[in-house]
Amino acid sequence: MTSILLVLVLAATTIASPAQDLAGNRLEAFAATPPQGPEGAPPLHCTADRDWCAEISRDVDQNTSMLHVFTGTPTGQPPAATLDLGSDDNDDLTLWPSIVRIAGPGSEVIIGVQRHASASYSGGGGGATQLQLIRVVGDEAKSMLAVPISGSLMIRACFDERDMKARRGACHDEYSFSGDLTLDPTTAQGPPRLLFETLATAFPAGASRNGDSTARGRLRESDLKPTRDPACSYRRVFTLDPVSDVYTPDSPLPDCSDYTAP
Repeated sequence: MTSILLVLVLAATTIASPAQDLAGNRLEAFAATPPQGPEGAPPLHCTADRDWCAEISRDVDQNTSMLHVFTGTPTGQPPAATLDLGSDDNDDLTLWPSIVRIAGPGSEVIIGVQRHASASYSGGGGGATQLQLIRVVGDEAKSMLAVPISGSLMIRACFDERDMKARRGACHDEYSFSGDLTLDPTTAQGPPRLLFETLATAFPAGASRNGDSTARGRLRESDLKPTRDPACSYRRVFTLDPVSDVYTPDSPLPDCSDYTAP
């Protein structure tokens, strides 16, 4: 269980490869800086040139979190923009280690917030992470997109020795989901288009959270490998809707809560 959660955390915090489209929009690293404030201060993420920085502060009493965005390294000045991230419900909120700089004469960026939720239950558990993209223009910050980027779950499937034999010792159903978000390099003008590609796998072959694992019969040796779920392994292109000012996909996203809801 510990190893699966570690893999999940690493997958959710992987820095996207630098990218740039034909319009000049750029995806860059937005890495955590060495701690400089008092002990317990929220981690500060900045671009390499320190033109943009951000942090997430949490109000424990109110159970809420705020995103603070700075133009430059903060040295006591108020943030350029803030956004109430709402109740965190004990979720773990972190900054996406990438940032999108929008081409053009103005100062505009897209910053991401990762919301990780986990659950434990008898014989299993897991977690999932959702990425929320926020556009920052001047002193305004607005949420524009939310997509699942990781999920990993283990569910107990053996309850006696007969189950162990029937399952060939594979006594957990395992579900894995990963999502990669990057720029569409072919965008020649205007706001960036975003490419989103996912991979979902289940183990053993045929595992389903909607079925009774003990009623499947004896597993074959060929079943003991992760199997790609074609319904939840997909590719979408997100385009900024000028009316709603949010990103919309070229076709609806499927329901993949089997992989993304602990």
